[in-house]
Amino acid sequence: MEETKNKTLLDQLAIFYYRKWLLIIPIIIGGLIGLLVSFKLPEYYSSSTLILAEDQQVPEEYVPQTDRTPFSQRLTVLSQQILSRTRLEQIIKEFNLYENASPGIATRLGMLYNRVAHGEAQVAATSDVIIDQMRSDIKFEVAAEVTTGSKKGSSSGGNAFSIYYTGTDPKTTMQVTNKLASLFIEENLKAREQYAEGTSEFLGSELEKAKTELEQLERQIKGFKETHMGGLPEQLDANLRTLDRLQMELQTVSASIKSTDDRRILLQEQMAYAPTAATGRPINPQLAELEKLRGELVSLLSMYKESYPDVIITKRRIKDLETQLGQNGKTDENELRNPTVYVELSTVKSQLAALRQRESEIRRQIKDYERRIDNTPANEQKQADILRDHRISLANYQALLEKKLNARLAENLEKRQKGERFRVIDYAYLPQVPDWPNKGYITLYGVLGGVALGAGLVLLFEVLNPAFRKPEDFEGVIMSPVLTSIPIFPFKDQQRPENKLRVIKGRKESA
Repeated sequence: MEETKNKTLLDQLAIFYYRKWLLIIPIIIGGLIGLLVSFKLPEYYSSSTLILAEDQQVPEEYVPQTDRTPFSQRLTVLSQQILSRTRLEQIIKEFNLYENASPGIATRLGMLYNRVAHGEAQVAATSDVIIDQMRSDIKFEVAAEVTTGSKKGSSSGGNAFSIYYTGTDPKTTMQVTNKLASLFIEENLKAREQYAEGTSEFLGSELEKAKTELEQLERQIKGFKETHMGGLPEQLDANLRTLDRLQMELQTVSASIKSTDDRRILLQEQMAYAPTAATGRPINPQLAELEKLRGELVSLLSMYKESYPDVIITKRRIKDLETQLGQNGKTDENELRNPTVYVELSTVKSQLAALRQRESEIRRQIKDYERRIDNTPANEQKQADILRDHRISLANYQALLEKKLNARLAENLEKRQKGERFRVIDYAYLPQVPDWPNKGYITLYGVLGGVALGAGLVLLFEVLNPAFRKPEDFEGVIMSPVLTSIPIFPFKDQQRPENKLRVIKGRKESA
């Protein structure tokens, strides 16, 4: 331990100086091996292309976009489609890739494993290895983040990306890179067009469903109004006014009935005490009443329509009188007593019957309108529910119709290639210098490996066969003290004796 502590840096370097050939020879051999390996290794060239994602050419306020997928996510999906087994096999067959390429160690081990483990599946396994190799040779770069083909990744940044491909032939590498760029552009156009068509088709089906539902609700509203006509909420004010008018008319008709009935009673009393007419032809009251009713009918038709109740009652009475006059020609006894009073009494009776019939009709109408008014709150609730569903369905239909029109515009936009698209702004170039191997670096690595090997050999020989180079090295090895040391004298005639002075060598005694 004391010996190691007493050695200085110069002493340590002296070890390498005295055993310099153990260091120099491995360095030379390592450099030569590195240089030879750099010339023997296959050369790989890399080519790249830059693709820009352009915005759609029509402003979004006129035609909104249907596909709002983030650029990074869309690029990830497209890259996985391009790197699928089917697409890569097509590219490999088209450009005859990896036919003469020597597989690496990992590839050889994979092929050996597939041959031993699967036997007949060797061809398929070899194809899988080639597919994996091509995926590792393709690289995508967006802004500062890179997504390789062999490993999924998400990238964020700008709206431009680069495609890199590494191969053994410069021209083929350039062609494959341009092929990948064209596949990206085609897949993007196809994906956006399919997305727009799918959106338009989905909105079309949903619009048809909304239209069917809306028509069903409209038919339901129509049926509800037809069923509850007269009792609808919007007819409540009209029903109340009609009810007030009918009640006032009922009061008028009741008063008329009372006065007409009093007149009838008075005329009957007069008839009871009237003497029988001695001479003269008896007067038929029905005929007189018929003539009177005809005059009243003409007067009513001049003021009202034929659907007016009084007109209908008068027509009905005229028809009854005409029937009676046509069936019997008998003369009542009262007609012979006082023909004038008899005619008036008959007229009053007819008026009284018409008034009572009108009273009954008015009461029926009053009950009908009261029923309508009573049912109005329930009808209002039912109608509100139906109209609420109709409003929601109508709003949904209008929204879907607007979206359907926008989707159709977007679909036409994508078909005409006026939407967002990829454009190559820097086509793949023909590489002139291989990216790998770097002969200088490989030679340097060989030299460094020789340095490491030489240094290891020097240290190994120093441990196995140590040497004494100065008097201090004898301390702790021999018991006698060192009195002096003989230096090496140079010869004046530059001739060395046959027996050269050598460094005393020995082995350390074990403690």
